[in-house]
Amino acid sequence: MNYKIQIKKRQTYLVLKIAGSVTSSCIHVLSKKFDSLYKTRYETIVVDLSETIYIDSHGLGIFIYAWKMMEKINKSLVFLNPREFIRNIFLGTNLDRVLRVVDTVEEL
Repeated sequence: MNYKIQIKKRQTYLVLKIAGSVTSSCIHVLSKKFDSLYKTRYETIVVDLSETIYIDSHGLGIFIYAWKMMEKINKSLVFLNPREFIRNIFLGTNLDRVLRVVDTVEEL
């Protein structure tokens, strides 16, 4: 297991912080986390990628899955402060056109 997941509650949003790599080894855990988080009272879920060092196609798939779940119930999924490598993946796959990516929580 080369990842760590933390959940922090803020007044108006919830933060899911992922440290390490988002790969096939963690998609089941992340899927369950997203399933439980999108049912909460929070209208916005922030995925903090500041300590995420790698993401593969499985990781992208779970992010798209979570985004679709949130969209269905008119809630927001926001990706916070991804490293350049991950930001380039979002750009290269055109996911930056669909997913909301911000650099700071002030942009929420």
